[in-house]
Amino acid sequence: MRKFLVLATVALGFVFTACDDEDNLNSSVLIGNKSGSNVIVQLDTLYLDARAENLSGTMEYLWTVDGKEVSTASTYKFSQPKTGEYVIGLTVSDGNGETLQTNITAKVEGRFGKGTFILNEGNMSNETGTLTFVDSKGTAMDSAYYRVNQTLLGNVCQDLFISDSKIYVLSQNGAKNGGEGLLTIANADNLEKERIYDNATLSWPTNLAVIKEALYIRDNKGVYMLNTSTDALTFVEGTGGALKNRMAVVGEKVFVMGSKKLFVIQNGTVIHTIPFESALSGIAKAYDENLWVSCTNPASINKVNPLDYTVESHALDVSIGAGWGVAPAFSAKDDIVYFSNAGFNLYRHIFSQNKTEKVANIKDYVEDAGTYYNSLGVDPVSGEVYFATLKGFSEYKINDIAIFDFTKTPALQADIKNKNSFPAGVFFTENFK
Repeated sequence: MRKFLVLATVALGFVFTACDDEDNLNSSVLIGNKSGSNVIVQLDTLYLDARAENLSGTMEYLWTVDGKEVSTASTYKFSQPKTGEYVIGLTVSDGNGETLQTNITAKVEGRFGKGTFILNEGNMSNETGTLTFVDSKGTAMDSAYYRVNQTLLGNVCQDLFISDSKIYVLSQNGAKNGGEGLLTIANADNLEKERIYDNATLSWPTNLAVIKEALYIRDNKGVYMLNTSTDALTFVEGTGGALKNRMAVVGEKVFVMGSKKLFVIQNGTVIHTIPFESALSGIAKAYDENLWVSCTNPASINKVNPLDYTVESHALDVSIGAGWGVAPAFSAKDDIVYFSNAGFNLYRHIFSQNKTEKVANIKDYVEDAGTYYNSLGVDPVSGEVYFATLKGFSEYKINDIAIFDFTKTPALQADIKNKNSFPAGVFFTENFK
């Protein structure tokens, strides 16, 4: 990689004199940049070093960032959690009392606009929720929100939604254990906090969906609509019995699970209900602007037209339950729907062929896979399968985020160790576009 150098312009208030022309040289200082560019993403590092010419004696160094002193070493590692432009200054003094100065401007860009979030509940008794982020290169960062803002998400985070360049994170218990509130709203590209919302009316909120300024929140009573411009909170009549599970948005409509039905909400009103023969275990927007719906006992995967509400149903010969979790029982890429019945035997249903097949036993790949916990997600672009596991409830700090590509050998492409904490689900930024 070619090294990038910035040369200081130095004004000298005197002229060197010496016995010959070779000694009559101007002094200069450069900032060497081993990183190759002055542009980085949040929390990455620029590796800088001072390079002085024609100075003598013991050198002294002073680095500043936007005028604030940060280091007196000959090298400096620049890293920032917040986006923006930063002026990095360098002052070098030699043993003869000569002092030279220079600076460069570094630009920090957003890190989190494209990739995968694993939202973690955290230990309810003594922790708060956290966000783990995996970028397109497979690099994982735990506690991403905290690293950017130095504040904690709410206790027992349950759901996440991205809309209009904002990310919304909903927690069940808000400020408990030092969390900052029930609902955190941040910039989706850089996770920089924009506001916190609390409301005592909400009782154990678990799921949310966003359409423009309307934010729909499911709690123990049903579904509320929050106007994010006015903070007016209104109960959506007829949503009693809404289940603790993710909602889905298609167009201007929000679909919410009931026991054996789907509530269809538009502009704060239930405009329709779609009945099913058996209990629902998950919903999600499909690749073709339809809606996936899974049902249990009898098990089926269904495609619902969000305009006329017609249902195409495929019976399954294996169960497709979500357990007691807060995430859907399945995740999909195109017409391939993956599910595990809240366990470790992973199946997929190819809807266009009405074909179901076993894919793998996750325990064959992940030694410490002891507990399934809202664990499954499928990248809608690459088709990679994410499976987050815990060794056990008492050993939850031993955990894995396994990433599979079942078109390759070996199928296990990555195993990210000890970066989740009771996951509430896997969320792909591409699913919100």
